[in-house]
Amino acid sequence: MSFAQRYIISLKYVKIDVVFLLVPAILCLGLTGCSGGVDTELRSYVQQVLQRKAKPFSRPPPPEPYVVYTYQGSGADPFIPFFEEPEHGKLADDSASEFAPIEGRVKEELESFPLDGLRMVGTLQQEEEVWGVILNQEGTIYRVKMGNYLGQNFGMITGIWEDRIELEERARDGRGKWHLREASIALAE
Repeated sequence: MSFAQRYIISLKYVKIDVVFLLVPAILCLGLTGCSGGVDTELRSYVQQVLQRKAKPFSRPPPPEPYVVYTYQGSGADPFIPFFEEPEHGKLADDSASEFAPIEGRVKEELESFPLDGLRMVGTLQQEEEVWGVILNQEGTIYRVKMGNYLGQNFGMITGIWEDRIELEERARDGRGKWHLREASIALAE
């Protein structure tokens, strides 16, 4: 090994030793330089704040006295319901209503599915007759026309359009009375 090679190797070690000595020294100087002025300024500010006099506060006004009010009703007891509810599990007999479902009618296959489980996927038309194409949750496709029933609330189809199928459902309210309500199935995109 020549003299030049030994000199270069020794300079490398000297550089490494200098770096290991200078870095901790610079860090110590930096940390000691930060602790002097800021700490004294903060302590003097805290002392100034603590020496301030507290402002006197005024007492809040006393609460208004509670006035007792006695309910003087017009004779009707507010705790009695407006209508008598039927016994639990028993609904009023409303089979004579014009909105009651037709008795003895054979149910169609799509009446076994809830309405929100059916999707309209299109329409078919042949001359004047229009059919709606319905897809159920199981993936079976059905063709329906005006007057067919679908859904679990006796829904009868009243209109078939390019973007929806309209129907009238017959449902009972909480008291057992039959009512008509409109529903529709929109074209699935």
